[in-house]
Amino acid sequence: MFDFTKTLELIKGGLLQPQATWDRFLGENPDLKTTLIQLTGPLIVANVLLSVIFSRLVGGFYAYGMGGGWFMAIIMGLIMAVIGFAIATVVINALAGAFGGKPDLNRAFAALSLASIPGYLASIVGALIPFLGFLIILAGAIMSLVFLWRILPQALAIPNEKRALHYIVSLVSIFIVNMIMVTILGIGSGTRQFGSAEFGDIGDGASGGMFSGIMRQAELQDAADRDRYDPPGSGKVSEDQVKALLRVAEKVETLQQRESDKLKKMAEEMENKEQPSFGDIAKVYQSTGSMMGLANAEMEVVKTGGGNWAEHQWVKEQLRIAIVQQDGSDAIEHNHRLYQKYQDELDKIID
Repeated sequence: MFDFTKTLELIKGGLLQPQATWDRFLGENPDLKTTLIQLTGPLIVANVLLSVIFSRLVGGFYAYGMGGGWFMAIIMGLIMAVIGFAIATVVINALAGAFGGKPDLNRAFAALSLASIPGYLASIVGALIPFLGFLIILAGAIMSLVFLWRILPQALAIPNEKRALHYIVSLVSIFIVNMIMVTILGIGSGTRQFGSAEFGDIGDGASGGMFSGIMRQAELQDAADRDRYDPPGSGKVSEDQVKALLRVAEKVETLQQRESDKLKKMAEEMENKEQPSFGDIAKVYQSTGSMMGLANAEMEVVKTGGGNWAEHQWVKEQLRIAIVQQDGSDAIEHNHRLYQKYQDELDKIID
């Protein structure tokens, strides 16, 4: 049951006495429904409603950037906030297990809700101030990110040596998933997080690094999608094509190691800090390009080397078929013999 007094106590404590409030609330092990009723729901609804009202009345900054009528701005704001919060919770919780923590959706949801308090409040205040409101929203977002850094190990038992890497990968993954969801849904120019502050708002340098990395990957994907390949009628893969495939794999391994080392170095720099600095947070956003580069390293190697992505994919598929079937046609038998010749190398790159 909703308790207005309890909600106010949580919000006030989460802003002015965060650690004590976290200890008390997380110590109660609240389930998702309890946190939603007592804290998250009121925060999101108040944030969207008051931000829309204040920004329309006094011309202040509205973090969600939605135009149109009041009703549509409120509805779309709520949709964006709920989707964004759900994505962040699921990603943070899922990655906790991957980095040695103890996944618990209820505690992840509670931790994110508590950390988001400064950001949501700053978003409301920012809507009251024309021209400079975005600075208040930015400050609130940064404080929420700092709070998140501090609370996640407590909530999900993230080991200290994995804390920084979990934090970095979580934030970058949340941003990437949000961008995908926004593209699919076709709403706004980006989903906001941590009190409606846009990830791109963390300084020009971070924004530039983040979006330049995204644009580069988008351009690579677009170029790869335009590739066409007319395979030989025989269906036989040439030895030169296999060697080209192996050269790509070698370069991919080198590139992935380089990008992975950059992320590890960033994590090591943050590892022993009680809380990240503004510069640390900016570097996290700049690392978006590195994260996406890790995922698209194979495509990048092929395209920057002047290769044909469609041909590359065809060669891999024919070898995969040959591995499964082994015989049945001249093409499959030919391709299987090639596979056997380079089996040690090909087994590393063909699923």
